[in-house]
Amino acid sequence: MGRRTSSRAIVGVLGVLGVLALLWWWRGPGAEAEAGAEAGAEATAAVAGPRDRPELPALRVGLGLAAVSGTVRDEQGRPVAEAKVCALLELPWQAGGAEELRCASSGRDGHYRIGELLPVSHRVSGMARGFVPMFHTRGEGEAQRSTVALRAGQETRGIDITLQGGAVEITGVVRDLSGGPVEGAQVSGGGQSVGTGVAIAASGPEGEFSLWVQPGETRVWTKAEGYVPAQEGGVAPGHRFELNLVPESVLIGKVVRAGDGSPIAGAMVWASEGGQQVISDANGAFRIDELLPGPYKARAEADDAYGLAKEQVILGFGETSAPVVIEAHPAFMVAGTVVVAGGGGCDAGGSIGVVDQTQGRQDYAVLEPDGTVQVRGLLPGEYTVYVRCDGMLSAESYPPVQVRGASVTGLRWEVTRGQAIRGVVVDGRGQPASRVTLYASGQADPTQPRARLINRSSLATDEQGGFVLPGLVPGKYLVSVLDSHPSRALPAKPIAVELLAGRDLEGVRIELPAGGELRGWVRDARGQGLARVTLSLTGGRSQWRGAGDDGSFHFPEVSAGEYRLSARRGENLLRAPGSGDDDLQGVPVTVRAGAVEMVEMVVEVADGKISGVVRDADGGAVSDAFIETGRESESAAAVAGEAGRQRWRMYTDRPLLTDADGRFTIEGLLPGKYSVRAQRRGGGQALREHVAIGEVVTLTLAETGSMAGTVVLAGGGAPEEFTLTLRDPLSGYHRTDQFFRTGGAWRLNELEDGDFEIAVTASGGTGKVKVALAPGEDKTGVTVQLAGQVTARGTVVDLEGVPVAGVSVVITTGNSFRFGTPTGEHVSDAAGRYTVKQAPVGVVQVMAMPRSTTEYQSTRTTVTIAEGEAEVELPPIRMTRNLVERGDPLGDLGYTLRHAEPGADLLQRRHVVAVVRPGGPAAAAGLQAGDEIVTVEGQSVIGADAFLHNNLTNVPPGTVVRLGLARGVTVAVKTGKPP
Repeated sequence: MGRRTSSRAIVGVLGVLGVLALLWWWRGPGAEAEAGAEAGAEATAAVAGPRDRPELPALRVGLGLAAVSGTVRDEQGRPVAEAKVCALLELPWQAGGAEELRCASSGRDGHYRIGELLPVSHRVSGMARGFVPMFHTRGEGEAQRSTVALRAGQETRGIDITLQGGAVEITGVVRDLSGGPVEGAQVSGGGQSVGTGVAIAASGPEGEFSLWVQPGETRVWTKAEGYVPAQEGGVAPGHRFELNLVPESVLIGKVVRAGDGSPIAGAMVWASEGGQQVISDANGAFRIDELLPGPYKARAEADDAYGLAKEQVILGFGETSAPVVIEAHPAFMVAGTVVVAGGGGCDAGGSIGVVDQTQGRQDYAVLEPDGTVQVRGLLPGEYTVYVRCDGMLSAESYPPVQVRGASVTGLRWEVTRGQAIRGVVVDGRGQPASRVTLYASGQADPTQPRARLINRSSLATDEQGGFVLPGLVPGKYLVSVLDSHPSRALPAKPIAVELLAGRDLEGVRIELPAGGELRGWVRDARGQGLARVTLSLTGGRSQWRGAGDDGSFHFPEVSAGEYRLSARRGENLLRAPGSGDDDLQGVPVTVRAGAVEMVEMVVEVADGKISGVVRDADGGAVSDAFIETGRESESAAAVAGEAGRQRWRMYTDRPLLTDADGRFTIEGLLPGKYSVRAQRRGGGQALREHVAIGEVVTLTLAETGSMAGTVVLAGGGAPEEFTLTLRDPLSGYHRTDQFFRTGGAWRLNELEDGDFEIAVTASGGTGKVKVALAPGEDKTGVTVQLAGQVTARGTVVDLEGVPVAGVSVVITTGNSFRFGTPTGEHVSDAAGRYTVKQAPVGVVQVMAMPRSTTEYQSTRTTVTIAEGEAEVELPPIRMTRNLVERGDPLGDLGYTLRHAEPGADLLQRRHVVAVVRPGGPAAAAGLQAGDEIVTVEGQSVIGADAFLHNNLTNVPPGTVVRLGLARGVTVAVKTGKPP
């Protein structure tokens, strides 16, 4: 039962009120543009408290602010005038590494200065017309850093930035849901996800903006006061970005001490279902904004307290909640310092995590620049400690921390530098390949199956192609090229290396293959180019690329080989005119080294329209319903209602909201039937399936209901904490909530009607019940009896019964899982034996995952664990060997299996052939639609053994696979090359 993570507050540096005042001012109208999210890592922060902001002079008194300065130059060392430089504030307590920033412009000599900064870590990004934005960096190899730790009252000089040429301009517009322009929205692009700095701008009077970024795939983020941040991906140049903002919902409330109701200042507060972390003010008040409509549960933690709101708040569109009271109970803190053996600190970033294996609680905290760290709001228990320090090697284990009746401080955790793999990456012409990221995955030693394995990513290669993979232990590794910016042809397979004890491995040379270029267009049957299309090349080292708004696309460098090129718009695979879902889509492409291939794809015309109106249960118009659409599959493999159940995969090009009369129109639809869903995300929905193009539909939101009950432990009493998940297998609707010190009581409001399965997980066990809820019904008295947990033991073997060592085993009920213990008992030993403690009972999935990816495939099986026994012996887990080397293609069988029915009994799983592709390998062997496959290569693949089907059919092209059928015959399918 995990809890949302937090870290040491900046409160200790400046005090709660000073920090809040400064951040409120920074968010004011006069502030510079703020950075948007950078691949989920730079979402802009929300702050607690009122919207009125103190004047700047009041903030200067006693706050000890800092400054940075430096020079912006180009690659030839020449100063860049009028460059924009922004300092992105890194507050570790904000969700997702959220950041605020201040900016300045460089003078004619390239010099800049940014003042009035908080004395904490920042990253500094420079940008200018015609240049790719870049962060300030210092050091080389494993010593390279991009963060700058600022000190109160001091100016940090020499924060120089080198900009790279070759940028392209992208343009776009920021609008609200009515289509009106949003002026002054903060817009950003680039970032670490594409290996650059962040480019930042503000939208103009018509919502327009312009950014200079690296060519290729990019993503643009925006935010504005009163709206939820938005983002859009696209190709640069060629795509005009359209960012659509929706009004924010807001959660407000107060944190108080349980018992006396006194306010708690400086508590970290967040909503477990989303949103940013904020700090409560001197009165305990908090405000979490920028939320989408939906259910939210507020929680808080402080140095000496932890609390969770009693019920979820269901926020409507643009709604501010009634004040929520979080009663925080006594809790404690673990504090200490992470140090590097031999001297030095963890200045590249790091964190510690703490896990109470018995209670299932976990938390983590980000290190301060000096290596100190505090994990707050911990309940009594024994916590295992995990330490991360970027580029360093943590100890295999640290002493557990006993949290009883007091906080534990003054702890010390040591990390070492470990060993490193160093080398160079060159391209197909033998030239240094810069800005390439590599990944080393440790390979298990069969003689020491439970020895720890280290996996490590490198920093991007430097201008000479040099790389370093630091913080490793001696052993064997597979080193692969993870990605490259800009895009290059990449090796399909990793290289094997061995790191010997006592010395680093030097001089590793990785050669990128010679590549070719692929260009073309995606046009519909009328010859019009299609916008908002993503192209994928599958086969060999797959690549993805966005198309321009005219349908043109460009893969600048692709490894030589044979591929299939296909196109998608959102979730929809674009089909050739007149074809269906069971037809092979896309076109074959052969890429040759040094050559330019031209391809044109012709797809369906997307000019369909569906319109309608949304009404409530009383027939009134609903003006705040979101509309989603999903094209229904026409495949023979699909099962009834499948499209409607894809609740979280429905796709609309842009957010669509009903108008004042409850009406809507969805345009630009591809041919086919659609499921159309209206959701008042604060509660209530309606779904119409099989809607034809051109149809006008009425969607009536059903009256919502509620459900309440009690959770009871197997031996009596109630769990202190528990997680409850409510799910309707037929519709896909589900809700999850967590409860703390409620005496076992729970309640969920504004529920849809349906036949639900309620699953509860707690440290004392798991339980499930089935409950039906009618529209508008308030059902109470639902009791969930928890079954106690067990210690599960078993053996991992291959298909011949030989023990397999070094396999991690996980046992899951679907809403909870258990790995075992930190001692590694859940990893199979030399005899194939494993142990999972506190395993759930009932029908469970047992998953087995090799710690090395070279010899065996991951697998799973379904078993029933009966309650009442302290220990159980599970049936052997059977592993299949990898017959296809990493990077090699899989053989084509030429058939598709029917999808599983919703809520189907996993112990009765069957494999029924739905589609046999004409002219394919299965058709040649005599396989027919409707055949049931019961064995593969003589091994049963039904029921608990169903998982073996996929593993046994993952074979190279040219392999003969024998399929035993329920009609009493065996067919031999010779796999072909990927079509």
